Amino acid sequence: MVVLDAGARPLQLRFLPDGRLLVGLRSETGECAVEVWTLPAGGRVRVPIPDRRSWYLSNQLAVSPTGDRFHLACGSLFTFATADGAVARGPANPLPDPGDPAAAAHGGLPADQVIAAPTGSLLVLYQMQPEDPWWRAAFAPDGTPVWHGGGDAWTYLAGFLSGGEEYLEVVAKRVVRRRSADGAEVAAARYPANRINQPQVSPDGRHLGVIGYSAMYVYDTAVLAAPRAIKGSANFGNFVGFAFHPAGRTLAVIHGTTTLVKLYDLDTLTLRTKLNWKVGPLTCVAFSADGLLGAAGTDDGRVVVWDVDE
Repeated sequence: MVVLDAGARPLQLRFLPDGRLLVGLRSETGECAVEVWTLPAGGRVRVPIPDRRSWYLSNQLAVSPTGDRFHLACGSLFTFATADGAVARGPANPLPDPGDPAAAAHGGLPADQVIAAPTGSLLVLYQMQPEDPWWRAAFAPDGTPVWHGGGDAWTYLAGFLSGGEEYLEVVAKRVVRRRSADGAEVAAARYPANRINQPQVSPDGRHLGVIGYSAMYVYDTAVLAAPRAIKGSANFGNFVGFAFHPAGRTLAVIHGTTTLVKLYDLDTLTLRTKLNWKVGPLTCVAFSADGLLGAAGTDDGRVVVWDVDE
């Protein structure tokens, strides 16, 4: 186990394909940054966030399949190189007119959420600020527009399915599967809660997880039938975060006692074990792409990295 001192509260964790760790941070003063750590406990690159308007959502960090750059949706879309934090090729400034995606070819997109296709060929964005028109669109990573359209109020992007031909989003009382090529709705299912938090698709594309008020819901993405649930012990369940292990057998969840990472069997949603490093309340959790490492952020600005025994 390695404990990294991030210096601020980790909000989101992503592993790069080569095992480096991407950490989204926010300090008590409101200062935000993204750091790229070379593990174990090696050097790090710090990238200040230029616009922190909406640094509270899930899926604001998307890593390219090659790991050479990452996209940050934070009021606008920004793209940075993971090697040194420099601005990389891609949209970087707000569009003059969100209804004119052709302007994206000249750089810039309004965005509060971003997901990247596993093929690297597509980014889907969503802009959801109440004072602006809700807006969803898809672009090539260099800014070339693919499609765009109006959005539904308070839509949350969840991720692409295996192969990248479809992606999932959660909105109001529905889970929606959409075609990546044109954004058309393919299938939908009922979502049983009012709260939508941290929706994400498993690495193999087989499952969707969403945190509600008093439960976490797990869908089979192939059929989108009624979800299974991990129930909380109170009205709000105290669900903080979760991550799917890439092997497809384990779900890590922070809930209830937030000083623990609880590992569930994904097929049965039965609790296997609890991990407690005695580091205080936890904020987020992630697994590396090869499944060999796990990482969890702490409320006081640390990141615990551990060897995973699947």
